[in-house]
Amino acid sequence: MLSWFIVVMVILGVAGEWSVVAFGVTFGLVYGGVAYRYRKKVKPFFEKINLDNYAGFLLLAVIVTVGEEVYCYILGNQIAHPVLWVDLVLVTVMWWVWFSTWYFFLSRRYYFEEKAALMTAGFTGVLYEFVGTGEIFKNPLGIVVAVPLAVVVYAAIFALPLQLITFTGDITSRQKYVVGSVLPFLLTIPVALGLYLILAGFGIQ
Repeated sequence: MLSWFIVVMVILGVAGEWSVVAFGVTFGLVYGGVAYRYRKKVKPFFEKINLDNYAGFLLLAVIVTVGEEVYCYILGNQIAHPVLWVDLVLVTVMWWVWFSTWYFFLSRRYYFEEKAALMTAGFTGVLYEFVGTGEIFKNPLGIVVAVPLAVVVYAAIFALPLQLITFTGDITSRQKYVVGSVLPFLLTIPVALGLYLILAGFGIQ
């Protein structure tokens, strides 16, 4: 996956998509690498402040989400909505579904090794970025670029919150990879539609 990612970064650089390259490298690789390197310090810290629970998990997930979206916006990349505060509302709520599906369901039904969980969570990013945006219909071959970029970035986003998830499930069959990738995306769809309708009711398109 890393080799594929590097090739994609080179292709995007040649195409002049430097803001995407900058985000992919600095957030996906640099932040993701640092987060992975120091990930084991997360759980002891949250235990120390008595937030080794869903509240702490959600707090950390929101901090990472907001940080990622603001950084992406600062670099000049396209985000879910051109108005930053609207984007933050949309993405935070939609990713709340993603994170919570792992916390309350996937971790209790399936057993994932850490690296497998990160990769699986990363593939949900492919669905969010390529299928959820409709890009798959506009540029089907774009999935060649979307897969490594989304997987690396979403795995980086998931690395720290993952440390506050305890896996108690015992199903280890390969279906867990499909369910883990697809279920959070499917559960996000009705939430996203409802959120868009609410915002539309306030005149926010």
